[in-house]
Amino acid sequence: MIFSVVGPVGTPVHGQGAGLGGSLGREPTGVSYPSPAYYAALEVYRTAELDRAMDAFEIAISRTRRDANGHWIDAIPVFAMMAECQYRQGDLEGAMQSLDMVLKIAIRRARWLSRPVWAEVMKTPFQYSPKQYLWDEANAVNRLPLSRAIKFYSGEQITEARLAQGGTMEELNIKTVDVVEIMRGLAIASYRRRIILGPLAEADPLAVQALDSTKYPAGLDLPLARNLIGAMRAAERFGAMQDERAIADANSNTTFNQGVHPLSPITALCAASALAGTDKSPAAVGVCLAAANQAASMDQFEWIGESLQLAAGCADAKQAAVVQQAGRVAASKLLRQSRLAALHCLIAAADASVTAGDLQSATTLLAEAKSLSMRRDVLQPRLQAYGAYVAARLATRSSTTSNDNHPAAATPWSDAMSQMVGFATDSKMRKRNLISMPRLYQLQRVRLALGRDLDGQSADALLSLYTDDPTIDVWRRDPVDAISGCIADRDSLRLARLRTAAARESAQDVLLRIEDIQSGRVRHQLALGGRVMQTRSLARIPDELTDPKVVGFRNAAAKPIRDLRAAVVAAAGAGPAADPNLEQAKINRLEADAWSIALDRYDLPFVMPHELDSKQPTAELPGGVGLLAFFQDENLIHVVLCTKQKSTYWSIKGANRVGGEIAKVMRGIGASASRGMRLPEDDSWRSDAVALRDRLVMPGTGPLLEGRLAEIEQLVVIPDSLLWYLPFEILPIGDPDSALLGDSIKLSYAATPALAMYPTALAATNPVTALAAGPFFAPREMETNAAMIQSIVDSIAGGAVVRLPEQALISTSRSGELAGHLLIAQPTTPNPKSTLDSALASYESSLPNGRLRFWVGFPGVKPASVFLAGFRSHLDTGQTVLGSEIMLTIAALQYGGVRDVVLSRWAVGGQSTAILMREYVQELPFLGPVDALARAESVLRRSELSPLGEPTLTARDQDRETLTGDEPFFWSTYLHAAPIEKK
Repeated sequence: MIFSVVGPVGTPVHGQGAGLGGSLGREPTGVSYPSPAYYAALEVYRTAELDRAMDAFEIAISRTRRDANGHWIDAIPVFAMMAECQYRQGDLEGAMQSLDMVLKIAIRRARWLSRPVWAEVMKTPFQYSPKQYLWDEANAVNRLPLSRAIKFYSGEQITEARLAQGGTMEELNIKTVDVVEIMRGLAIASYRRRIILGPLAEADPLAVQALDSTKYPAGLDLPLARNLIGAMRAAERFGAMQDERAIADANSNTTFNQGVHPLSPITALCAASALAGTDKSPAAVGVCLAAANQAASMDQFEWIGESLQLAAGCADAKQAAVVQQAGRVAASKLLRQSRLAALHCLIAAADASVTAGDLQSATTLLAEAKSLSMRRDVLQPRLQAYGAYVAARLATRSSTTSNDNHPAAATPWSDAMSQMVGFATDSKMRKRNLISMPRLYQLQRVRLALGRDLDGQSADALLSLYTDDPTIDVWRRDPVDAISGCIADRDSLRLARLRTAAARESAQDVLLRIEDIQSGRVRHQLALGGRVMQTRSLARIPDELTDPKVVGFRNAAAKPIRDLRAAVVAAAGAGPAADPNLEQAKINRLEADAWSIALDRYDLPFVMPHELDSKQPTAELPGGVGLLAFFQDENLIHVVLCTKQKSTYWSIKGANRVGGEIAKVMRGIGASASRGMRLPEDDSWRSDAVALRDRLVMPGTGPLLEGRLAEIEQLVVIPDSLLWYLPFEILPIGDPDSALLGDSIKLSYAATPALAMYPTALAATNPVTALAAGPFFAPREMETNAAMIQSIVDSIAGGAVVRLPEQALISTSRSGELAGHLLIAQPTTPNPKSTLDSALASYESSLPNGRLRFWVGFPGVKPASVFLAGFRSHLDTGQTVLGSEIMLTIAALQYGGVRDVVLSRWAVGGQSTAILMREYVQELPFLGPVDALARAESVLRRSELSPLGEPTLTARDQDRETLTGDEPFFWSTYLHAAPIEKK
């Protein structure tokens, strides 16, 4: 009986259950906690029908006991299993609400472990009969004979003193409670909550409070009771990310007198999952197999497959064969008892089969799993996503790949990847978007906490953890979760780190954060968030261009990684095959192998781009070289200027106004559409350029080269947003009539700081130049256009030229097989929806690998330099100006293995471009791209031009009597991106 008392007089309020006044009542016969509805729902859950199970647990929740403080402890296992349903459905927000309810009940009922009659927990010893549906190892498990229902003291003795205290009270009575199941429910909730929260579970307040509320009761000396509580607390410690204590407690309490109890499987699984995050992960395999057998012996079918999945994630090739066999046997035995367990075991066994190299068994097991998952009475979205992951792994190892010559042909693993990514990123329930993956849930929580609870170095460490790709323990526990973390957009977290560094005015930290954001944006648009690209780079990049730690990893790596490296090196040395179809088949095989490694659970190093030193990112800068990096953050532009000796940070407010000032300068030199004359009649644009220069590079004392850029001989500019359209070469160094910056110091560009400091390929050794040209120089006069193209061909030293596609019908991404340099003399218009899906040359749009994104793929050998003479940025196409199309083009080419990239911000064509290209190709083999372009621009600026020979000029421009290439419109469009030459 429950009393609500105010003052000295109490008014009884009858609650659930019966009391007999001060005579210590008992529950009516047949009433126990949890209710039979819970156990019925548990059976439904094990059938794999999630929708029915969720309805059944809803009913069970409605039948839990309530008092004035809310749900009683009998609701703990019900909410825990409701969370399991929600987790498998993909509703992590709902699951966390249920799990938080479990911990809050445990915290609110802090003394409940002292109330059971623990002496009743052990039954009279007896021998369990073997179960027909279990395998030998499971039947061999020694089960402790525990009572499912024991007496539990509820309420308190009502005395005059207690009445005087007032408040709500319950009269002392005895209930029949399945205490062990309630403890198991709390252990399950602690385990699942840790899986969902990941690193956020560390020092989580609820997890810590739950631990504090379930301490060993004072005076409890019954060993079995202490063992059960210790097993539960081991799971709670895992939930609070106290992994070392969790493993130690689990080792001590998973068994009792060589017997197992209902908490043993979940406790062992917690210990195995903790081991998965250490360098002792192979030891987790044996723990998982034991947990699977224990769960089977206890009829806890839901934990068998989960244990085997973790075992498959931690197993090497030899261990995987054992896991495969265990999963196969378990699935065949449990099909009639639990479709949930059978399905999960089949997928885990197939996963292990792939790791063991037994592809035939993997195919068979996966087919059985697919057949089972398609039954009407099976609904398991999360397991289907896991199955899709295994199917993708298997497909990458298939002996055949797509023979479709269409550039967008699907790979054999495309459908499986789509299914897996669809569950991870686009799960819905009743038209409500769900967060289905733990890593995405964690990212969302961190985003919501930005600017509120995150502060200082600990916040930066947390942000660093989530801006990086998932760690290896995530791959071992749930590879679908790891993949979702790889493909997730983490831009806002990287931006938060940049703002923190900017607030400290730490120039070098700002440079590091700019690198993180810009390279992260490129990787986000690549397969698996750049993980496939990292795998290719690991196989391709020469030892001398990468970190010694990466070289060491590659030399000692697993056999598939070493084999891919050897195949890429061999393919580069062999040259192209005579049969184009055979060559494409070789590329397809290399791609499949790269995907195979990327999908496997390898802890891959960060290879591309070369990582900056976290403490001294500018240590590699040579003397006399400056790095000027910009990043637009809403209406603010962050700027750093770094040399070897000094780094400076400043910010520019009013970024929107800067965009207008850039547009004004561009109009002034003719680099935007105009109804009148394109070219200016005077040099009034110089005054606008000075004003813009002083906004971007705040002057010190005296002219620019005596102030901010003092003692800098070479400047590398890393623009952002609309600044990509601005030729910094045309900025005057002093007053409007002074020399231009590009004439005073050596100037180049880079997509990111790392690409400025570290080359991604060696200098060209192949003197051959590949040329793709079209009606670009004289679009309306084919004979004149052909003559100009021929003049460029004739200028190439020794006639070492290959015409594309006339002499080689291959995509430009494969031109490195034939040539050390690539020139494209035709308009290159970026795809406005996806820059990486652009064709660099018009002819390749219908060819395999004929898009920019394939430059980061195989073959491993690429031309050392690429010149896109007709690149048309959005400044030139009428699309929304972003600047990212230039940045992505440069980064994709260099990530793929191009050293030097030259492109035009706006396409010019005509006689001026022909002059520049002739001079460029003539000197390219001797001077290299940097000096060859500088010389070509110098020649162009001294050349007389015919207005009629420039197709981009307007009719009014063609009335000019004199015209030279010194107009910035003709020469300043060309942007050269290359790594700094280190002396």
